[in-house]
Amino acid sequence: MALIGKIEEFLEGREEWSQYVERLDLYFKANDITSEGKKQATLLTVIGPSSYKLLRNLVAPTKPSAMKYDDLVAAMNAHHCPIPSEIVQRCKFNSRFRMDNETIAGYMASLRSLAEFCNFGTSLDVMLRDRLVCGVRDDRIQRRLLAEKSLNLGKAVEIATSIEMAANNVRDLQTAQAPREEVHQMASSPKPKQARARTCFRCGK
Repeated sequence: MALIGKIEEFLEGREEWSQYVERLDLYFKANDITSEGKKQATLLTVIGPSSYKLLRNLVAPTKPSAMKYDDLVAAMNAHHCPIPSEIVQRCKFNSRFRMDNETIAGYMASLRSLAEFCNFGTSLDVMLRDRLVCGVRDDRIQRRLLAEKSLNLGKAVEIATSIEMAANNVRDLQTAQAPREEVHQMASSPKPKQARARTCFRCGK
């Protein structure tokens, strides 16, 4: 039976190791690969020569083929994805403001990425809501959010996005109408009077 999809070798700099493992797990799921031995053999086969060499050095003197799939992934995780300081990550999260011309969706995606290692747990939605209200840097959106008595994350994102879309629509309409108004003004402006021709009272020319 033909396999679904293809997993290329892992190249550091092209993608993060955590993303590579996520795609590999999806590949296993799509192709009904559940055997521990088959997962291990697939990983060691597809990661490529440079990554295999690195993995071999990380687990030495044990051979990679003698280790379980989860242990091999953990060894690479410890090398490529060391767990960052929770305090540092929370500092970055709490100091992240919405940048100029950044959309609400883009801002929220960035906040979620920063929150990955903050260990907010069940407080994640509350922290995201508070950071949106404090860091949005738009008086119209901020005033509207602060006026809500009961504000959860979903409602905050909905309100902020709707205000952002309305502002964009108004700007687009104004841009589209501006050339028409200029043409109308030019067409309706009175034509300058032509100077009356003068003749000589002696010769008539």
